[in-house]
Amino acid sequence: MIDGHTQLFGLLAHPAAHSLSPAMHNLAFDHNQINARYLAFDVTPDTLPTAVNAIRDLHLGGVNLSMPLKKAVIPLLDHVSDFAQKAQSVNTIVNRDGELYGYSTDGVGVVQALQQHVDLSKAHVLLFGAGGAAESAALALSDGGVGQLTIANRHVEKAQNLADRLTAPTQVIALDEEAAVCDAVQQAMVLINATSLGMQQQRELSPLPASTQLRTDQVVLDMVYDPLVTTFLTQAQQAGVKTCLNGLSLLVAQGAASFELWTQTQMPVAQVEQHLATLL
Repeated sequence: MIDGHTQLFGLLAHPAAHSLSPAMHNLAFDHNQINARYLAFDVTPDTLPTAVNAIRDLHLGGVNLSMPLKKAVIPLLDHVSDFAQKAQSVNTIVNRDGELYGYSTDGVGVVQALQQHVDLSKAHVLLFGAGGAAESAALALSDGGVGQLTIANRHVEKAQNLADRLTAPTQVIALDEEAAVCDAVQQAMVLINATSLGMQQQRELSPLPASTQLRTDQVVLDMVYDPLVTTFLTQAQQAGVKTCLNGLSLLVAQGAASFELWTQTQMPVAQVEQHLATLL
């Protein structure tokens, strides 16, 4: 029941209406019997300073942010976590008595999902992409002590810039060099798609060359959650890969980390993930 004590949280994004975050967090608030509601606000980079001031002025408990606001918001905050500073990305703001604290929970889901299936300290991870999603995943994997990382990206310079910021042993290859990619696939225990290939107009596409030979013991993860089964995952399933993970669990994991920062309670992850799957 919404009343005068209901605390407001939200998403700042452009566009915002398509987001699953309101469904995720409102179910969690209800489950944990917290008097709060989560809404989606369409905010552009031009209106971001006004929106951030509104967090203080309207006493919002906190917000999430989506691209392209994650970097632009940093100078508008009072405090930014070390990891968010390193990633130059904030996806979660907590309002503590008018002081705004910025965090990045992106990448948390990647590490949590993989740790259930593989010892990351001994794993060679092949990461496709070097954009925002890949950056968060790479930093989290590196901080988590991954054994070795290979980044495959169309623009090698961008991938190298990311690699130079990591503490884990990292090599870079060009995504369009088929032989190099196929060789990297053979060496890797974990394959992660952090590109936009498989989404929307690119649904039929995958970063894996058609000639790739996958192994059944590999772990294949796609950060895309719509569709739940991408071309990348279909290739893995057809090759007999036993562990194929989609992006929905990652979405819920980063949301659960934000939820805990705001409420100091645990999100009911299984129930939330099951509910969101019905909406896709």
